[in-house]
This record gives sequence, C-alpha cells and structure tokens, in this order.
Amino acid sequence: MEERLVREVREARAAALDGARAEAVAAQHAAGRLTARERVEALLDPGSFVEYGVLAESAPDAPGAGAADGLVCGAGRVLGRPVVVASYDRTVHRGTQSPRNDRKLAKTLSLAKEHRWPFVCFLEGDGGRPPDAVPGEGGLASVGGRLATFEALADLSGWAPTVSVIAGAVLIGHMSIAMLCDVVVATRDSVVGGAEPSDPLRPVELHEQAGDVDLVVDDEPAAIEAVRRYLEFWTADRAGDGRASATAGAIAAIVPDDRKRPYDMRRVIRAVADEGSVLELRPNWSKAMLTALARLGGHAVGIFANQPLSAIAGAIDAAAADKASRFVELCDAYGIPLIAFVDNPGYMVGPRAEQEGIARHHLRPVMALHHRSVPLYSVQIRKAYGMGPAAMSGFGASRVSPDLRLAWPSVESGGMSLEGAAFLVRRREIMAAKTPEEARAIRDDYAQTMRDLASGVRAGRTYAFDDVIEPEQTRERILAMLELTPRKRPERKPRYLDSI
Repeated sequence: MEERLVREVREARAAALDGARAEAVAAQHAAGRLTARERVEALLDPGSFVEYGVLAESAPDAPGAGAADGLVCGAGRVLGRPVVVASYDRTVHRGTQSPRNDRKLAKTLSLAKEHRWPFVCFLEGDGGRPPDAVPGEGGLASVGGRLATFEALADLSGWAPTVSVIAGAVLIGHMSIAMLCDVVVATRDSVVGGAEPSDPLRPVELHEQAGDVDLVVDDEPAAIEAVRRYLEFWTADRAGDGRASATAGAIAAIVPDDRKRPYDMRRVIRAVADEGSVLELRPNWSKAMLTALARLGGHAVGIFANQPLSAIAGAIDAAAADKASRFVELCDAYGIPLIAFVDNPGYMVGPRAEQEGIARHHLRPVMALHHRSVPLYSVQIRKAYGMGPAAMSGFGASRVSPDLRLAWPSVESGGMSLEGAAFLVRRREIMAAKTPEEARAIRDDYAQTMRDLASGVRAGRTYAFDDVIEPEQTRERILAMLELTPRKRPERKPRYLDSI
C-alpha cells in the first residue's frame, strides 16, 4: 500500500485527538472541565473504546480544525458490559449539533437499539449549529437529522437504558436530548440556556427542583461515578458483597413510639438495603416521595416510599404521583423488582391540590402498578388511609396486588384518617362537648379504639396483610422472595415512559 496514503490517515487521526490540540485542551481545563475525550475515557473500561467517525470534520474548516466535527462517539464497556457513548466537544464550534455529527450520533443510537445496549451522552454545548438554521436544503436536512435523533431516543425509551450528563453550559437543543433520556445527571455548576445564545443562563438547580434532573453532583468525576453506579443496576442482576447495612439490626428504633412524631424514611431504606448500595433519584423534587435504586443481598431493586419527614407528612400530591409512577415504569421497563415502604396519610386535597392537577395525576401510580410485570413487595410501617394504599401497592386484588404485602406492628389503616372518621361517627358527641379539650378527647378516644382494632396482630388475624412482622425481619423476608423470583428482562416493544 502506498505509504503516503497511510501517512495521511495516521496524521488526520492524530490531529483529532487531544494530544494535537493543546490550546483547546488547556482552555477546557482552565474552565474546570474535562475534554470530550477525557469524559469518554473516564467512563469506559480502559482499552475498550471503539470510536466512530474520528476522521469526520466540520465541512468549512481547514483540516484538523473541526476535530471529529465536535462529537466523540462509539462503543465500549462499563464494568465489563457493552455500552454506547457520545460526548459533545465544546472546543469545536461550541459543541453544536450538525448534519455530520447527527449522522454519527444516529449510528451509535442504532447500535443501542439493535443490541439493547445502554446509551450515555455527555452534553456541553449550544444546541444546533447556527449556519444550519439558514433556510434552504442544508438547514432542512440538519433539522431532520436532529428530529431523527429525538425519534431514536424515543425508540430506546423503555428498551435500553439512556443516561445524559450535563457538564457545563447547555442550550435548548442539547437539553432536548437530555429530557429524552431515562436519567439526567448534572454537575452543580452547570447552567442551562434557552433557544438563543442571548437567552439568560439558569442554574441547573432550578431544573432539579422542577424534576427535570434526577441527580446533581459536585463535579464531573462524581457524575461519571454516578453513571457507572446507575448502569450497574441495569447490567448486573447481582453485584457487591450483599452485606447488610450496619443499621439493619436497629431498624425498629427509627420509628418513634409516638405515632404523631415524624421520622426519616431514608434511614429505613438504608437499613434494609445492602451497605452503601442506595442511589436516590430526584431527591430534591417532590420530597414527600422517595425513589431510589438499591441492592438486597446483591439483587438490584427499585424502592419508592412515602417520606413522613416532608412538609406534607408523606401525603401524595400531583408531583409525588408523577414521581412514583415514572419510577415504577422505569423499573418495570428494565425488569427491576419493586419495594414500597408505606406511611401515607392519603392524597392531598383542597384548592391548591386541585390547582396542581391532583384529579388528573392521582391515579398515575395506580395505573403504573396495575400494568407492571415485575414483582412488588410492600411494607406498611404506620398509616395508610384512603387511596394511599392503592397508590403505593396497587388496587389490592388479583394479579396487581403485591407479591408480598407485609406490615409492622405499628400499622394502622382506614378509608380516611381515624381522627377524621371520628367527626363523622361521633359528630353529635363532639358537637355537644362543652370545651375544645373534651371534643378532642372524644375524637382521640374513638381514633385509638379503631386503631387498636386494626393494628398489630389484629391486622394479621383478619388477613389484611400476608404477614405482620418485626421490623428486623423485613430484609430477610424480601430477600427470600427475591431469591425465589430471578430477574427477568422484559422482551417487548419499547414504550415511552410517559409520566413526567
């Protein structure tokens, strides 16, 4: 083969790598950022990257100036398992999308769909490349390329795990890619802009509070580690040493004797899960509902739970309903068994709840649980009133009831709060009371009587639950069921995870 041709390829390839772009690399490092290639290298197992389109360049550029046309992408391995990865390069045309790099991205997405491989995308850049917006054939072709990207990501939703990482400044075109992924991780100093470069940049925390971002971390190494942890839940049915938490033996002490005192449900989750295995998603949105991935005895599980420590004491509002339903759908799509920890006073009601759309949103978790195909294990710790139990464990009948429905001795249930029921059942006595203290005493006496009739061992005798157990037995009971039901990865048509 002619040596000149080989040399040209070798030189062109070298020009696209960081080693030949010292000024661009220095600028990225000065901004406290990794380069597009460094992000890929940090994510993937060493030596596993197979790159696509390393020689691609921006059409108007001089040779070597538009390295890889601003997108590093290809296939590799994370924790020994295949993934596809794409990483936008802000040092090339501000990390923008073009017809050429759209085609590169489409190739990696086709690999993800064909092989059901996870897809990870690092986002830093200004969305669509400005010249592409000029009317004419070129502009239309570029828009079509981006729409094809969005369509491909929609195809992957519920079929292969998709993760985006926001690191730096991103504009609306890149944010669209992020929002089409199952999970969004962002660095704390990232900012998000609108459709135009002149639009103000907003802190990523605003998107976290709106539920757009699943996890905000301190820096890029932490973001990459979070992605690797997340992917392991989908790619490894069992991982870790399966060691119980150091607090497992003291789990009963987490719940106060005084039923009116709140407690942190996160402590219960950590006590049941394997040591150090909990990865919470969307912790700062809809704080009345907790959603987390974890492991029990090495098994991957998805946990959703009411948070009594929240401002609404674990009640379910529109946001909590959306948060729970999407998490259930996410786990169900990828074959992750579910665990529900229940301590719920019911749904939020009143004018504010109605304005937030509770009528439209409240049945989303019930529907998601009804259509699930993965096992569900529920643990009722204290209260569950009204439609709350349905939102946390399904309708409660036939195939949609939990595979195992457990309760702790502190359990209490009812069609509404027992104090509220007292005003209906003993209304005349309460209204006839001579003092507010006497009225409260009548109410509390009725509530305590009904609580005694439906709590503890009595709940087991009426078969309201499959079993009423000591808190310390929770982990072993669920783990025994996990051992009996090996994880199954659903083989079905991809479906959009349609609750926000």
